[in-house]
Amino acid sequence: MLKKMRERKGFTLAELLIVVAIIGVLVAIAIPIFTSQLEKSRDAVTASNARAAYAEAAVVKLTEESKDGVAELSDDKKSVTVHDVVVKGESDNGAFYGSSKSIDLPFTIGDDNHAKLLDKAPTDGKVDITFTWSDTDTCSATVAD
Repeated sequence: MLKKMRERKGFTLAELLIVVAIIGVLVAIAIPIFTSQLEKSRDAVTASNARAAYAEAAVVKLTEESKDGVAELSDDKKSVTVHDVVVKGESDNGAFYGSSKSIDLPFTIGDDNHAKLLDKAPTDGKVDITFTWSDTDTCSATVAD
């Protein structure tokens, strides 16, 4: 009978519980890391879309021709509004795009309330950005949903 018990193959209950506990600890560590990386990727997508909107606005300003439904040049030809820029963020803190921004953009957003609109997607996930150039060709932006 002792010989039969030694020949059994498989895992004991204790060994299986240890493996399950290790997997649980690894998952508990991985989930917060994954969610923070996901938010960083959303912020990168929003920054990329804002840069593309700036490029579109610069083309409209230089050519002085509005593009129907996409970008409109103002009457004074100093500002361009780009419509339906896709925003992916979910944090609503404005830290990435505002005065204390950590993402470098070719324009400034002076008001943190406008930066928060870029940092948190509205219900439809799209915003309108108005780019205004000064006489020294520096650009500032305002965001509206």
